[in-house]
Amino acid sequence: MPDNLNSIALNQYSARFTTTVLNEVYRSQDVVTGAGLLKLTPVRQVNLGILNRLFEEWKNNAEAFRSPYFDFSNEEVKSALEEFMNTASQHIAVKRADLEPLLSDSVKESLKLLLTPANYFEDKIRAVPDAEFTHAKAEQLVKYTHIHRGIAEALLGRLTDSGSDSVYQTQAVSWLYEFKDNADLIDDTEQHLVQFAEIFPINISELLIRENGKSTTSPQAQPHKHESFFDSAFSQLEPSTARPVAPRVEPASAVIGEIVAKSNAGSSPERDSLNNRFKVEMPKPSEDKSYGTVPLKVENIAGSIPLGQRFMFVNQLFDRNSEHFDKAIYELDRVKSFEEAENLIWHRYASKYAWDVNGEAVTALLAIVKRKFA
Repeated sequence: MPDNLNSIALNQYSARFTTTVLNEVYRSQDVVTGAGLLKLTPVRQVNLGILNRLFEEWKNNAEAFRSPYFDFSNEEVKSALEEFMNTASQHIAVKRADLEPLLSDSVKESLKLLLTPANYFEDKIRAVPDAEFTHAKAEQLVKYTHIHRGIAEALLGRLTDSGSDSVYQTQAVSWLYEFKDNADLIDDTEQHLVQFAEIFPINISELLIRENGKSTTSPQAQPHKHESFFDSAFSQLEPSTARPVAPRVEPASAVIGEIVAKSNAGSSPERDSLNNRFKVEMPKPSEDKSYGTVPLKVENIAGSIPLGQRFMFVNQLFDRNSEHFDKAIYELDRVKSFEEAENLIWHRYASKYAWDVNGEAVTALLAIVKRKFA
């Protein structure tokens, strides 16, 4: 595991990632709500990093209300302030200029966590000079950690076992270095790198450096009270009480986002990479079920595509050209029947862009189109 990251390459990647996401997010809206932040990018750690920063700002704003001229220890005042702050947190509305630095910093911090976890956790432990590592701080670290969550849980567990509510930072750091190389606590980095690459291709050899400056390769392995958004938000994310076990991803090349897998003779027709290309073959009528079930009719196709799927369609089906994607969806929204839409898909888009008709992206697009005509 390398000790350092190339700060210039990290800043450049973060800027490109951030611009790509924000260009899509603010294409049709002026602000992003709290619910939107939960699913802002395919990288859950990035989304959590933004929430963590908003949570800290939210706490600072609550402290800013305090004044020497009023009794903020009064129970009625405390209750009213808590109610107000919790209500305010349910109405998050972030403009692009304000979200941009939050997203950029979260991308950089998430990559630091992914690629140099020991450095990341030590920085978190030593975030406040001369302060102790408290139980509350350890719990917050677990709450806002998705990548390598096992390390955060181990720190909290060690502190709980000590029987103390806090320890010196040096003690917490010594615990960290006891188990920082424990493979059971470390995630497979490849699965997370693929998620970053869904937004923008990532060159790991540029990000990682050794102390001698040489590049390195990818690492392995009462009356009702309103609840705070920061307490309720996690129930809206995917369940993660235990570290999720994601499907094993084949090792990525230096540029994950531009992998082009080659089919082996006799292998199954499943999609092997993000941008795999196959000869277009018309599906048989009996294969209609592969388009998926149709749970709910939608008014228009464009408005029913989540941001994560939009990135998948643009990247995998339209050669990373969002204008081509928008034009295609506009045309599909104007047809009168599923048969017309299906004909348009197979005879125009599938042949033009050499789609893998058995791939996940094509199946997902067909399922959404079919919902409009259900």
